[in-house]
Amino acid sequence: MKMKAAVMYEPRKPLVVEEVELDPPKAGEVLIKMVASGICHSDVHYYAGDVPIGLPVILGHEGAGEVAEVGAGVLSVKPGDKVVLSFFPACGQCRYCQSGQPMLCDQGNAALGGTMPDGTRRLHLKDGTDVNNFQYISTFAEYSVVPETSVIKVDAAAPLDKLCLLGCGFTTGFGSATNAIHIKPGESVVCVGCGGVGLSAIQGAALSGAGQVIAVDVHESKLAQAKKFGATHGVQFRGDVRATIKEIKAITGPEGADYGMELVGGPHMNDTTAIAYRSVRKGGTICIVGVGAAELKTLPIDPISLMAQHKTVKGVMYGAAQVKNDIPRYYELYKQKKINLDDMVSKVLTLEQINEGFETVIKGDQVVRQVIRY
Repeated sequence: MKMKAAVMYEPRKPLVVEEVELDPPKAGEVLIKMVASGICHSDVHYYAGDVPIGLPVILGHEGAGEVAEVGAGVLSVKPGDKVVLSFFPACGQCRYCQSGQPMLCDQGNAALGGTMPDGTRRLHLKDGTDVNNFQYISTFAEYSVVPETSVIKVDAAAPLDKLCLLGCGFTTGFGSATNAIHIKPGESVVCVGCGGVGLSAIQGAALSGAGQVIAVDVHESKLAQAKKFGATHGVQFRGDVRATIKEIKAITGPEGADYGMELVGGPHMNDTTAIAYRSVRKGGTICIVGVGAAELKTLPIDPISLMAQHKTVKGVMYGAAQVKNDIPRYYELYKQKKINLDDMVSKVLTLEQINEGFETVIKGDQVVRQVIRY
C-alpha cells in the first residue's frame, strides 16, 4: 500500500515527507492505522546524529492507532481495536522476559537493526529502495506494520492523542520513579531535566508520596511547569554544577537527597549526571535514564565516593516497566485523574509540520510533548 511518511536521509537535514510503499503484515504482525505520535527527545538524538542509525529510516516510536489488519496467528488484537505501541517489544520467551525483565528482551534489543524481527523490511521508497524501520514501529507514517509483541490493546474510549505518550516518554519517566526505585513517603528526589520524561518522573515521585521533589532545568519556564506536575521546588541550572548542588542541598539539608534522576541524556550528560550524583546523600540511589550521545564513554562518578558513600547507580531502561500490564494501569490512573497526560501535550502538529516540531525540541525552551495527529 502507498502512504505518506517522514523519511530521514541524513542527520541534521530536514525529514522528507513523501509517499512510500508499505508491505502487508506477515504472520505474527499487525497493520496499524496511526492516529497519533509524540515527538520524543530520543527521536531527536538520532536526528541530530548523537546516536548513529542506518539510513534511510522512518523514525517515530511513541505512537497509538487502530488495528487495520492482522497477519496469520495474531490472537491478542483484531481489526478496529485501539492500541498503544511499545517501542521495546517483549517476546515472552527469552531469559529476560521469563525472569520478569522484559525491558531487556532479546527481541527488543535487536529493534535498532532496521528490519522486522524476521530480518526483512516492509518499507520501500518509490524506486524500490528499502527503508529502515525504527524500533519495529516507525510511527512517523500514516500506517505501520509492527510485531504483535509491540501492540497493547486499550479500550474503545481511549484518547489516543494522549495515550500515545504511554508508548515511551511517560512510561520511561513515571516507571523510573515507581518501578526502578521505591520511594517511601517523605523521601526526597532530585529530577534533573523537565522535558516529557522528566515531568513524568516528577508525577511518579509525587504520586509515591515524596516529601521533596526538586526539579532542575536550564529553563525557568520548564521549572514553573514542573510545579504543576508535582515538583515542590525548582532549581535553575546556569552552567555551574557546584552552585546548583549547593542550591539543592539548601533545600534537602547538607546530606542531600535520597534519590537523584538523570532525565536528559544527549551530549550534556557530564553536567546532568554530576548534579544527580553529587546531590544525593550517602547510601542514596542515582538513576541514569537519559539516552547519552554515542561518543560519550564515561560519566563523572568518583569511584572513591561511590564505594565509601555506598551509593547505588542504576541504569534504567524504559522505566523498568512491564508494559503489557503497566500501560493499561497507567490508563486507569489517567481516567482516575491521578496522572496528568492532557497538559503534557503542548502542541498538536500535522505530519507535514514534523521538522518544525524537531526544531522546537532542539531549541529546548518549550514544554512538553508535541503530538502529530493523523
